[in-house]
Amino acid sequence: MALPESLYADTILVNGTVITVDDARPTAEAVAVKGDRILYVGSNDEVRQCAGRNTRVIDCGGKTVLPGFIEPHTHFMSFGVRLGMVNVRTPPNNSIEDVLARIRERAAVVPKGQWIEAQGYEHTAVAEKRWPTLAELDSAAPDNPLVMTYRSSHVWMANSAALRLAGIDDDTPQPEGGHMDRDPRTGKLTGVLREKAAARPVNNLVPHPTLQQLKDGVELAGREYNSVGITSTHDAGTGDTPDYYRAYQETIDEGRLKVRVYLMIHDLPYKRFYLERDLGLRTGFGSDWLRLGAVKTCSDGSIQVHTCAFYDPYITSDTDDPTKDPRGVLQYAPEDQKKLVLEAHGKGYQVAIHAQGDRGVDVALDAVENAMNEVPRPDPRHRIEHCQGVTREALQRMSRLGVIASFYPHHLWYWGDRHIHDFLGIERAQRLDPMRTAIDLGVVTVAHSDTPIALPKDPLFATDPLFGIWCAVNRKTRAGVVLGENERITPMEGLRAYTINAAYAAFEEGIKGSITTGKLADLVVLGDNPLTVDPWEIRNIPVERTIVGGEVVYEA
Repeated sequence: MALPESLYADTILVNGTVITVDDARPTAEAVAVKGDRILYVGSNDEVRQCAGRNTRVIDCGGKTVLPGFIEPHTHFMSFGVRLGMVNVRTPPNNSIEDVLARIRERAAVVPKGQWIEAQGYEHTAVAEKRWPTLAELDSAAPDNPLVMTYRSSHVWMANSAALRLAGIDDDTPQPEGGHMDRDPRTGKLTGVLREKAAARPVNNLVPHPTLQQLKDGVELAGREYNSVGITSTHDAGTGDTPDYYRAYQETIDEGRLKVRVYLMIHDLPYKRFYLERDLGLRTGFGSDWLRLGAVKTCSDGSIQVHTCAFYDPYITSDTDDPTKDPRGVLQYAPEDQKKLVLEAHGKGYQVAIHAQGDRGVDVALDAVENAMNEVPRPDPRHRIEHCQGVTREALQRMSRLGVIASFYPHHLWYWGDRHIHDFLGIERAQRLDPMRTAIDLGVVTVAHSDTPIALPKDPLFATDPLFGIWCAVNRKTRAGVVLGENERITPMEGLRAYTINAAYAAFEEGIKGSITTGKLADLVVLGDNPLTVDPWEIRNIPVERTIVGGEVVYEA
């Protein structure tokens, strides 16, 4: 007897190479979807029995079907907002003059006195290999306050108008957790503001985007993410006003956003919104579309601007300022970091700590271990974000504590040669992003792009999870140097880093991360199989189709 049509699958995918990332059934041929859930996973014949008269049949033609990719550390809303800023990345801007020309173009069309924001500068990538001078920034925007963000977002360059509005002058003392570069001959500011030197006085003055701009930006970002197979992301610290959170909720309610978001709270809005006015909300609150995630804080900074905290100095200096610590900077004093982590952990939050240098990671782990000892609770799954200079000893400690390692393998390709020659030297560069060691020690390992540092489909530095897997599997620099061959991982381990492990990092392994009956129907169809192609070709595999909650949201 035939079943009622309402009981059959809405969609079936057949004739696929289905890599489930489910150890109970690693491979299959077909998948049935009902509503927003996976109804059945099995052979073509088994799944075709789930089809009724109105079931949509997608013939994959032998192409590879994977769980939808989960990008576990991006700045999703920031990416959408930054698309409207002046683009000063290299390329296409290969010299300081190119950068200044872009800023002049914007200054010519905005009213006098209006803020100009530029993003993406890299002093080691332009031909001159230096920071722009304050005079150059003033000349590009003589009638407007200007802030130009470094590609890694850990340095802001401000012109004189912006410094004046922020109340910063040549007599302003150095802030804790940051540094204002000064000309060693004159003692005057250069406009280069590192870490917390910019985060409070300047950043607070730049006008926030409107609610509508935030919603439009996040919708555009979602479409870009879907096009590279991303169905979920962890926003690693959104803005510090309620509109940033409202924009997510309204965009989802309006059906405009087709990416699921695990929303981390940066430490400042955490203190302002959640600590001072304790709402009783904790990590995990929310829905399948928008869920409250970790409290995000920072131990150190960025390797490229010499603010990551290492025990040994950088091999070169990027400033003539002798007052800058050559080993980087801690954004919080260790005792202050312990207090913040203990507070969040004690209230039931997961904590995600940005830490890249070996010293920065150790200080972060000190804070985590202190919190876990002071307030024991089961399975907090705290995270170290970027985790690049982590030592074997620290990884052993992370394994013991159950701390998740969120690695940043894109560095090996994009900045690898500069890590060797400008930042760390070959020995330390070989040890960056030790994913093989982490996996072997039993540390839950994920990988990420940190977009908008990366961009979707960028040939040099891509948001695309396949690009991240390619970086971790090959570990080659742009000059062809293999960095730490013994730290290479397998393509399957790379897939797990962007699927089931990333789901685990958000306490969501029960609803996503594998193609398993009952889980959310978030799927991606690829043009080839990343487990069987030449490892060097993984980044070139096309995304053919992205499905979120049973809905096809992208087709090539």
